[in-house]
Amino acid sequence: MRNLFLKIFLWFWMTFLIVAVTLAAVTVITRSNETMIARLSLYLPLEARHAADIYEREGKASLRHQFDQIIESGSIAPYLLDENWKDVLGRNPPAGAVEFAKTAREDVPVISKLSRWNGFAAQQAIGASGHRYTTLVVAHGPSVADLIKGLSFSTLFGLFAILLIGGVFCFWLARHIAGPVVQLSEAAGRIADGWLDTRSEQSIRLRRDEIGRLGVSFDRMAERIESLVYGQQRLFGDVSHELRSPLARLSVAEGLLRQCPPDERPEYLDRIALEVEHLDQLIGQLLTLARIDSGADSSRTERVELSSLIQEVAVDGNFEAQAKYCSVKVDSMEACATTGAREQLRRAIENVVRNAIRYTQPSTDVEITLRKQYAPALFRAVIQIRDHGPGVTREHLEKIFLPFYRIPTIHSEPAVGAGLGLAITERIVQTYGGSVSATNAPDGGLIVNLELLLTD
Repeated sequence: MRNLFLKIFLWFWMTFLIVAVTLAAVTVITRSNETMIARLSLYLPLEARHAADIYEREGKASLRHQFDQIIESGSIAPYLLDENWKDVLGRNPPAGAVEFAKTAREDVPVISKLSRWNGFAAQQAIGASGHRYTTLVVAHGPSVADLIKGLSFSTLFGLFAILLIGGVFCFWLARHIAGPVVQLSEAAGRIADGWLDTRSEQSIRLRRDEIGRLGVSFDRMAERIESLVYGQQRLFGDVSHELRSPLARLSVAEGLLRQCPPDERPEYLDRIALEVEHLDQLIGQLLTLARIDSGADSSRTERVELSSLIQEVAVDGNFEAQAKYCSVKVDSMEACATTGAREQLRRAIENVVRNAIRYTQPSTDVEITLRKQYAPALFRAVIQIRDHGPGVTREHLEKIFLPFYRIPTIHSEPAVGAGLGLAITERIVQTYGGSVSATNAPDGGLIVNLELLLTD
């Protein structure tokens, strides 16, 4: 049976059937016992005296005939015990029956409850000879055939009504459970066929049970897959474009090198060396980005003092900034530590500092601050790097961390860099549970904030 709906429906409906039949059987058995006790209460006082009279006046044969008629007429077996608690017909009563018979009285019958499908009743009587006899009756529980015969029309109608209502309820319940699973299965199949914008239906997401949470998780998974696939496609396109440009320039330089006079060859050789270096840097950054995305970077994780790390980056950055008559300075710094790979964190901060040096105006400073931020749930270290450049328009602020994204320059000037530095920074910071954001300073320039989890 491969249909989930049918499985759930049959399992619930069979449960209803078993419960209904059990209730009906218990009702019939209880009613049968009550009938048996009522009959014995009326029958036993008369039969006790009658059996003693038959035994004393007509003998054992007549008594046996009398008892055989009683046995054939119902599910009871009578015994007549003498004063020594022996059956006058020489039979052996069931275990425990004789002990029960010893509790019998002459005035009223003593009747036990049915136990293990057997029940006892007993009453004493005095014969004409003056001997005391005890009539013991062993009552047997109803058989399956008797139970079926005992089902009244009202019981059968009630049983049918319960099964009918239960069937409708089980159908609704099975559909309520299996329906969303089938819909999610079909949605997963559409995603597998390439329809990455497929999402679960709103009726599933609005549910407040496990299936509703499954629908929400399914949508998050689908969005993540769609983002990754489209991101990979866009990345492949960008990589192809970025590799093609220096290769094209290399090809042109190589062609000109073959045709130019010997005194112009050094110029083209320098150009070829520059393009090769650019290609090497580009491939190196791509490998770094791929390692971070795949988690294959095996750098050792440790406790990193951010203050000392920033000092090192600032010193190196200040050396590079001298070429633009700029400087990199640390304005303020609190003692902060985080957990991560030191070289990765250094690369993340260094990429932002180099980007700031590139765009800050000549004779200005790139400013770095480090402070603690106490949020209700998390304590963070905030590294703020500010330049005094043209800033970034609002439409580009959220895109500057995308791979190969470069801000259009004024007068179509050639963009500097491959557009991977800030993307690598964002990946590294997110790897350690942090976040990166960028804003424009009120008086000009770009501010990049790197938030990292604090470590004690």
